[in-house]
Amino acid sequence: MKNPLVTPAAAFAAGIVLARLADFGTVELGVCASGFALLAFFGHRQRYPWLRATSIALTMVALGALNAVVQKTPQPPPRPEGDVLTGCVVEPALVNGDRSQFVLELQPGARARISTTIGTGQFSYGRRVKVETTLRRIHGFHNPGAFDLEAWMARRQIYWSGSVGKGKRVEVLPGSCGSTWRRGLESLRASALARVDSLYPADSYRRAMMRGLLLGDKSGIRKSWIQDFRRTGTYHALVISGSHITLVCGILLLWRRFFGYGSRTVLVASAFIAWLYALVAGGDAPVLRSAAGFSLFAVAALLYRRTQILNLLAAVALAFLAFDPDQLFDASFQLSFLAVAAIGAFLPHQPRPLLAPPAKAQAQLERRLVAETIQLLFRVPMNFCLAAFRWAEQLLHWAWGALRLSAAVQVGLALPMALYFHRLSATGLTANILAVPVVSTAVPVGFLAVFTGWRWPAAFAGWLLDVSQAIAAWHSMHEPSWRIADPPLWLSLALSASLVALACHWPSRLLPGISCALFLVLLVWHPFPPQQQLGALELTSIDVGQGESLLVGLPNGEMALVDGGGFPLFGRRTPPQMDVGEDVVSPYLWARGVRRVAVIAISHLHDDHCGGVAALLDNFRPRELWTGFTPDAKVWKELEAAAARNGVRVRILKEGDQLDLGGVRWETLAPASLQRWTGRPQNNDSLVFRLSHGRHKFLLTGDIEQGVERRLLDDAVLEHIDVLKVAHHGSKRSSSDSWLDAMSPSVAMISAGAGNMYGLPHPAVIEGLQAHRTLVLRTDQDGLVTVRSDGRYLSLSKARWEPPEWRLLDMF
Repeated sequence: MKNPLVTPAAAFAAGIVLARLADFGTVELGVCASGFALLAFFGHRQRYPWLRATSIALTMVALGALNAVVQKTPQPPPRPEGDVLTGCVVEPALVNGDRSQFVLELQPGARARISTTIGTGQFSYGRRVKVETTLRRIHGFHNPGAFDLEAWMARRQIYWSGSVGKGKRVEVLPGSCGSTWRRGLESLRASALARVDSLYPADSYRRAMMRGLLLGDKSGIRKSWIQDFRRTGTYHALVISGSHITLVCGILLLWRRFFGYGSRTVLVASAFIAWLYALVAGGDAPVLRSAAGFSLFAVAALLYRRTQILNLLAAVALAFLAFDPDQLFDASFQLSFLAVAAIGAFLPHQPRPLLAPPAKAQAQLERRLVAETIQLLFRVPMNFCLAAFRWAEQLLHWAWGALRLSAAVQVGLALPMALYFHRLSATGLTANILAVPVVSTAVPVGFLAVFTGWRWPAAFAGWLLDVSQAIAAWHSMHEPSWRIADPPLWLSLALSASLVALACHWPSRLLPGISCALFLVLLVWHPFPPQQQLGALELTSIDVGQGESLLVGLPNGEMALVDGGGFPLFGRRTPPQMDVGEDVVSPYLWARGVRRVAVIAISHLHDDHCGGVAALLDNFRPRELWTGFTPDAKVWKELEAAAARNGVRVRILKEGDQLDLGGVRWETLAPASLQRWTGRPQNNDSLVFRLSHGRHKFLLTGDIEQGVERRLLDDAVLEHIDVLKVAHHGSKRSSSDSWLDAMSPSVAMISAGAGNMYGLPHPAVIEGLQAHRTLVLRTDQDGLVTVRSDGRYLSLSKARWEPPEWRLLDMF
């Protein structure tokens, strides 16, 4: 058997998945593992060979489940008391916009992420620090299909976040903490980063990109700089991974070739350098896995054993999953191993024959005859002709191999790329062939500049980065604008099975190849309806933190969005790297199978409502964009440009406008028809919609304040409202008693960020709603919340119910 570890590794991973899906005890799993192991050891191998193989696989399943149960993420520790905290810096400060962040260990197994405006130099690894701050629980976005930030941070033992604002004290205490070897590594890393900064003092792009490319520090990289790499599937070249380890070790192997050191010495030195580089570069999981893989290869070579790529891959996977079983559910883990597995399965290593095959020998003879003909015709030296043919042949051979390699990886990663990033790059085949060698060349040249301090290799490495950026930008111009919604389960399973059959050549290559092509077309085309209850009006408040984005599901199956979320900037110099529209709202819609929306409405032009709209226009290309104002302001011009490039019609709505969309009557109650733009966005600019479906009415209020509320009350346009979207995130400047008295809402929805600095929703607003016996749904406590009306009855759901379920409100 060529790859004896592949089946046990797959079974071990299956056991980890099984433990995630069902509750098992350690005793029962231990008994199962022992029983299957005994059966495998004492079973009759000659008569029942299948029994032994099955028993080994079941043993590994039980061991995988047992490992996952034993290493289950512990409950978070209690929050430290008081606002003055003392701890040890265990992750040095990184720049994030106009602030820096570092991780402080308050006690063993309990860490906090601290944000401050003080420079990074004071918060290196091993410093003892006293800070004055209020800790808040780490809180992600609780939407179906969202990234589980809390679990990911808990694996790093980080449970709280804190901000050191004005008037707060930060003090570096005498003495040191942490491990001595880690302080040495961090000192080496800091010196290397400082050298990179000194090589590119006036070029922020090259400085940040080289810090990330060589040392894994991505804190200074702006999202716009790497957007083209992401679109074309070449971003992996910028991330420290196996290619960096290959280059580092390849340099040492070339050193041996030219200077004659023994192979055993060079292998040991290469493995040591690989681990040293992996740790100095930040110790991220991908580069650690690569260092482990090379170390296993080196051990096998020292023992004169030939390694198989799939066998080596399985051994590394077993080691890392045994250490941390939750890695199996990380996108980086899956992509790393699937990429290498695709190469090993679709492009297996072919041993070189002792004698050239007849076809190759004939090609060599014909090449020599052509070279002799050229030599006779043009009087070119024979050696030059042969060398030119050899170089051309090698170039074509390399290009063909690179194309096959790129295709194998693209096909093998198609499903996870669609699920995690909702992309499949059409230009990735050629973009990788051109960009990856350029970036790979920049790595050793950049290291040469860091080690020597010479300017010319730094300039050359920077030029190579510019070339790779130009390659990615050119391919991005020709990249289709499709984004891929989550496929149905049956399609994911069918595509996975076809890829396995294609790798195994079962029953041949033709049938599974055709199946793969068909399922890939369905994956991109996605001719499946979204998850939507036909005949019902749905209002979903997506958890976007301290912002707002509402999904309106219409009875005819169409969908509309009101606002796209964002972060309240209020003059902040550097906007956050995260785009809420791209990173929060869009993944939720894709998780529901949504590819297009009918309309996007912008209530008003504050960043926490419209910050994500540009990305949503690009991703879902609605027919119309609704707004109350189209001012000559930067924030609107950017949205207008996004609408224009996607062919979206802009419609201005004012009080009195009525529309029928998707079987629902939309009445516009604000802004007033005579209201004018004041020069900057205001809460009272908000569009206010009343939606009617059957006997139920929904009111969407944006961020209106009590002044608009009084006007609407004076105009007597309001009556009982069944579902109220509470204005301005529950601020006391809205939702007056007279407003609530007039509407007497049955259900109120509030969009607010957990632990937000504004203290929203205000307790007075909550008390007022409770006094009216209104059921309050809050995204800061409940995560994503949904209310549906079939015209007669209301039903609701909350993302943080365990288990999630739909509950009928019998009172309605």
